[in-house]
Amino acid sequence: MRRPILLCLSAALAALLLLPATSAASGGSSGGSSSGGAKQPAADSGANAAAAAAEADPGVAAVLDGTGATLAKTTPFGGSQAQPAGYRLEYQWPASQAKDVNQVWPLQRSTSTLPEPPYATTDYRIRASDVTALQVDVLTESSEVIQVQPIDGDTDFVLQEQTWPPFSWFPWFTANPWVVAPIFIVLAVVLIVRAWLRSRAWNRRLPSMTRHDRQFIGRVAILLFLAAGFAWQLYEGWFAATGPTVGSTGATGGTLAALPLLLIPPALFIAGLILELGSSPRRGSWALMVVLTGAATAYELAAAMTGAATNLNLTYYLLLGVLCLISIPRAFSAGKMGWSRGPTPRYG
Repeated sequence: MRRPILLCLSAALAALLLLPATSAASGGSSGGSSSGGAKQPAADSGANAAAAAAEADPGVAAVLDGTGATLAKTTPFGGSQAQPAGYRLEYQWPASQAKDVNQVWPLQRSTSTLPEPPYATTDYRIRASDVTALQVDVLTESSEVIQVQPIDGDTDFVLQEQTWPPFSWFPWFTANPWVVAPIFIVLAVVLIVRAWLRSRAWNRRLPSMTRHDRQFIGRVAILLFLAAGFAWQLYEGWFAATGPTVGSTGATGGTLAALPLLLIPPALFIAGLILELGSSPRRGSWALMVVLTGAATAYELAAAMTGAATNLNLTYYLLLGVLCLISIPRAFSAGKMGWSRGPTPRYG
């Protein structure tokens, strides 16, 4: 009789001793599960919301359509670990579904790898082929797409154009910059023939104050063009050097190989200003200017057509072409083109 009672009391005492440890373990396990479950769904929901915003963008949707793209990677940026400011999404699809891209997308004007406040963007026209991956940056709070660009995936994409306003507004020109070349060539031929005929007939003309006034107005207009062209080249060069570069190929403003491309065209405009401000014709110098600007114009056109068309090489192409046309009549000048109304010497 006593033995069963002792056994029952021992079992009850053991149960009482084990109960606090069991409840503590159960409580700790429940709390850890609750805490971990709250963070993971929050992160998933943020990434899912960012993906929904990205895929709702018309340009992104047009590229992803029919590719069977998958969301390969999500990277939070900005804010805090618990509440990131946004997500970087990377979509990938097979090489058999590689696409050609011709879209106007925002790009971050920042040197950092991930977007940073104030998230300033500029709309760029991106034209590329063999695209199998796309990078999209989305802000969480506003669901705003702040950056879209192709990246290398199963294939290495080929960049044909990265332009910004005003050139990005004219895709027919940026895709075919050669359309202006025939106009330059025809005008150059006409100017050469006209300048040669005028130089041969110069000595048979009487001095004309009206002609002198026209020359004076024309030279002022040319000086204004040279100064404005030089300033525009500097601005475009600075904007290109400090802006984003899509892809890892091509010369950028910080590389030594890019310095001649950046400096030679503005230097030609400075030389033109010096020659135009001088009082003597300097026909040999202007003839050299025709050769250099013509060669540089052809080079910039080739760079835009065989590589990536950018505002920089398109700006140089147009401005150098005009400078070449301006230089042609001066290379055939028969007399002084001074700024005074004094009589000019006749050349026999």
